[in-house]
Amino acid sequence: MRIGFFTDTYTPQINGVVTSIRLFKKALEALGHEVYVFAPDPDHHEDAEEVVRFLSVPFALQPEMRAAAPISLEALRLLDKVDLDVVHSHDPFAIGLFGLRVARRHRVPYVHTYHTLYPEYVHYVWETRLTRRLAERLSGEFCNACESIVAPSTKIEHYLREWGATVPIEVIATGIDVERYSQVDPERIVALKRRLGIRASDRIVLFMGRLGREKNVETLLRALWHCHCAHARLVICGDGPHREELEDLVAELDLVKRVIFAGYLEKEDVIAAYHMADIFGFASTTETQGLVIGEAMAAGLPVVAATDEAVEDFVIDGECGIVTPGRPEDLARAFDTLLEDEPYRRTLADAAFRRAQEFSIAHQAERLVAHYERAIAVYDRPRGPLPRLARLIRNARERAPLSPSRRRSV
Repeated sequence: MRIGFFTDTYTPQINGVVTSIRLFKKALEALGHEVYVFAPDPDHHEDAEEVVRFLSVPFALQPEMRAAAPISLEALRLLDKVDLDVVHSHDPFAIGLFGLRVARRHRVPYVHTYHTLYPEYVHYVWETRLTRRLAERLSGEFCNACESIVAPSTKIEHYLREWGATVPIEVIATGIDVERYSQVDPERIVALKRRLGIRASDRIVLFMGRLGREKNVETLLRALWHCHCAHARLVICGDGPHREELEDLVAELDLVKRVIFAGYLEKEDVIAAYHMADIFGFASTTETQGLVIGEAMAAGLPVVAATDEAVEDFVIDGECGIVTPGRPEDLARAFDTLLEDEPYRRTLADAAFRRAQEFSIAHQAERLVAHYERAIAVYDRPRGPLPRLARLIRNARERAPLSPSRRRSV
């Protein structure tokens, strides 16, 4: 099978979408399929022949992201030579919409993975009730222009249905490279601890991810303030636009000696960070999946997380972690429980590793192939005219408002 991945987010950017694309590409190729990636052109890149870049510039409000031109002659030339069986987009922006045009032109199914809860990100542009509702309705309208949708979690499936999506939706989580994350490199762990100034007596709560407001790292900091375990320290791996505010909060809470901002880490150091920690802490309730949770579990790390439907696809409360209301006091109580009860922590750690194996990337890639095959088998003709932004916005505004039951449940 020849598969086209169309995405406005790709290397060298580091985030869950990029990780998902790269993991699935490698796993699909291992199964004998051809995968072509169409992505923005960053300032520097080294690509294989099956990766095509579109001209792009940094997005004004988020310089780490790229705003791509909606067409590429290089892409058109490749598409004329490669007879794609399916187009799979990973976001609904310029390159994703280019992929929709490609699918219509070549009369192949257009599959979309809804990676990001866009209504939870409107604060980067303009946050009002109207913009949130538009993001919700635009999501539903866009999905209905696709042949089928891949939802990374049951939570996303539920939201898309509520926002008006009527096309087939299948829950397929991004798989975990369990073998890689389970490997321990003692020397690298020692070196990372030395570099970060971690003492032998420290008990580490780890956060791994982008430092954006939607990740709710502030709650982890407040939870640390409530911790009774005197040796508890929070190591924050990652970077992003919210870092300065988090550093100010650390100073305000007098946690400077108990919080470490590690910044972005190389992949092998990421794995070492998981293995040097005692707990993985996660307070975000805006995740479509929370891939880092699966990575942590594959490294044998029990998870303490705020209640969220996407998290609960991974973490079974009391078995491989603790899922608790997202108040700092509740998270702190869970931290203390695991840091002060080593046998219980180890029991949860072992169960976390076993649970991660159920989400191996090889298994999830096989499920994705089956999804493609079903989409191809039932494909008859394009689902109506190509959607235009103006029409999508008009339809979104005209639809009835959301029921209050789920509007603020994320």
